[in-house]
Amino acid sequence: MDGSGNCHRSGRGAGLRWRLRLLRRIAILGSMAVLTWVGCAIWNSVKPLPAGTHVASLPARLAESQVDFIDDHSQHGAALKREIEAIGRAEQTIVLDQCPLARELAEQLLLRKRQRPNLKIMLVTDPRNEVYGGTPAQTLSTLESAGIIVARTRLERMRDSNPLYSSLWRLSMGWWSDPFDEVPGEVTLISSLRRRNFKANQRQLLVADDGAGGWTSIVMSAAAGNGGGSANAALEIHGHLARDIVASELGIAAWSTDDDRLPAAPPMMSRGVGTIDARFLTEGAIHTALRDVIAAAGNGDSISVVVRAFDDRQLIHAMLRAAAHGAKLQLLLDSDGPGTQAAAGELVHNEAGNIEVRWQTGFAHSDARYALIRHRGDVWINLGSANFTRRGLDDMNLEAGIELHMPARAAPARAAADLFARAWSSAAVYADHADESQETYWRYRLAEATGLTMFQAE
Repeated sequence: MDGSGNCHRSGRGAGLRWRLRLLRRIAILGSMAVLTWVGCAIWNSVKPLPAGTHVASLPARLAESQVDFIDDHSQHGAALKREIEAIGRAEQTIVLDQCPLARELAEQLLLRKRQRPNLKIMLVTDPRNEVYGGTPAQTLSTLESAGIIVARTRLERMRDSNPLYSSLWRLSMGWWSDPFDEVPGEVTLISSLRRRNFKANQRQLLVADDGAGGWTSIVMSAAAGNGGGSANAALEIHGHLARDIVASELGIAAWSTDDDRLPAAPPMMSRGVGTIDARFLTEGAIHTALRDVIAAAGNGDSISVVVRAFDDRQLIHAMLRAAAHGAKLQLLLDSDGPGTQAAAGELVHNEAGNIEVRWQTGFAHSDARYALIRHRGDVWINLGSANFTRRGLDDMNLEAGIELHMPARAAPARAAADLFARAWSSAAVYADHADESQETYWRYRLAEATGLTMFQAE
């Protein structure tokens, strides 16, 4: 009987030790999984940026005749028309980075390629499925069949804006799932899960030689002819900056495609002569330029901003500092984004005397994205594809813009100021769509800090 009891106790002890060993193994495996997940999230939030990104070109000196501010409000489709004209003049090289690519542009590219078979044409584009607003797969295939280089951006090379989710994606589905293998025009579970990474190539630009030894560069806030009904804004630069823009696009194409037919960059140009200083900026370099010039504004200066989404913390602090130093700020924003509403509420609450917010509606609803800062007799403009958000300005999305510094009397400065004034006069007052609730504010802060929800704007 004693032996039987000892065996029973021994059996129970062995079972307990086995369960403890199992629990230890599960804990070790769980800890390893969590460490791998967190490590992957941290690495992909701070990893080195790939070639062609975070670009800040040296300033180029331009004459007024070399810079044109394109306003789709005054002439609908003006940006698209300029692009079609630039393609029609090209004899050597055309480089585009756009999504979605307008049907008219695709047709013009095919026509020009037939007319000039030796013309080098490269399109860099976001890989998103056409059902989510991407360029139709049939259009891209037709371009490739005609000999046009199509580089679908490998967005996984960029840093993650939603690191906790994206690290799980990378460790589970990302290593075998390819956006180029998805069925065009269909919503699938994989494509829906991929969208939660919140990655995009937002750049909207074109560079082409003008057939006479010069170069034309067009940088836009949104894709020309996108059919959305919203007006666009763009800058057309003749001569300088073409080399810097194309070099950046070639860097992206090099890690997005294995095609060995990539065109050469335009030749280097001297600094030039004129009254306008221009720089090509991308991603985080846009952020740095915006933050520094806004924070430096003070008494007697004015800051006008029109963007669809705005919630970047550093820009909020820079604007509050400028307002505290006496600068007058006018922000024309889109009321559809709760994060934008929360950020606007913070600005108005803290500096109601010097900061005024209105909402895009009707005529004022546009895809224009630019900041205009007036300092004495000078004007500084930053126009491009980036919304003023963490994703748009913190080296996560691919973005591109042009910075201009010029006298206030310069034609581009007057055109940009006129567009803003007309949009501002038609906009809805702040109170019409204000949301200063604590719930909205803290949801915005959580999303802005972590990227975990769709609340985070582009």
